[in-house]
Amino acid sequence: MSVDGLGAAAIAASLCGYAPHIPTVRQREFLSLAGKEALFGGAAGGGKSDALLMGALQYAHVAGYSAIIFRRTYQDLALSGALIDRSLEWLGPTDAKWDAQDKTWRFPSGARLAFGYLDNALDKYRYQSSEFQFIGFDELTQFEQDKYLYLFSRLRSTTSLDVPLRMRGATNPGGIGHGWVKRRFITPSTRAIGTVFVPAKVEDNPYLRIEEYIDSLMHLDEVTRERYLRGDWDVADDITLVYPEFDPGTHVRQSPHDKPELYEKVVGGIDPGLRDPYAVGVWGRDW
Repeated sequence: MSVDGLGAAAIAASLCGYAPHIPTVRQREFLSLAGKEALFGGAAGGGKSDALLMGALQYAHVAGYSAIIFRRTYQDLALSGALIDRSLEWLGPTDAKWDAQDKTWRFPSGARLAFGYLDNALDKYRYQSSEFQFIGFDELTQFEQDKYLYLFSRLRSTTSLDVPLRMRGATNPGGIGHGWVKRRFITPSTRAIGTVFVPAKVEDNPYLRIEEYIDSLMHLDEVTRERYLRGDWDVADDITLVYPEFDPGTHVRQSPHDKPELYEKVVGGIDPGLRDPYAVGVWGRDW
């Protein structure tokens, strides 16, 4: 089933009244994608979490449809204003039923929307017998790549279920997964085949008090501000450096000689860093 090119009315109809507001232009672009893999976001305040929740709800009227949205930890899911809280606000007045124990919404059609977390290395195996047609990752750059890729094994459907298989992410730049997310979705030379990135900025969200939010972002450090305000994936991040303020006079001891045989051990390494193309280091330990 393809939903490419759906207009505002068709997108709203596909949500079956489960979303309380009309999707923004950028959110509609994201929701109309029928391809398997897409990322939404960039700047903060662009409506990325709402877009992800809307995406999960698009086929809630279809019997057998199953969706899940992940955050890194359960605490991330349960925060005030976070995904579970937002889903209760959206779906509480509707005909959907909330199962607090399983963290799952059940719809009259028989469809389900669950919330999960992937904190430690083994959490992904909790879902190894599950089957989903929509898998969403909120704040994707907080996840390691192996967890994301493993969940593709849970993205499947039967021939009788006429819905697309969709892996969707929403995120700001930064975080432990910044590098792999940038390579997979953003950088033209390394982007995975078939992936789509829908950028959104503060100005794309008409439901936000934009000027006040921008004023709040101006209090952040320069790197975080550029990521949250402009969705800048290229701004350097000092936390990726061993020495944020590198000083050769402090951090480098010149070799007393250049004869490797006089060292007990010599080792070398290459670090494919985020700030620079790479860094090469050679270390010698003398007797």
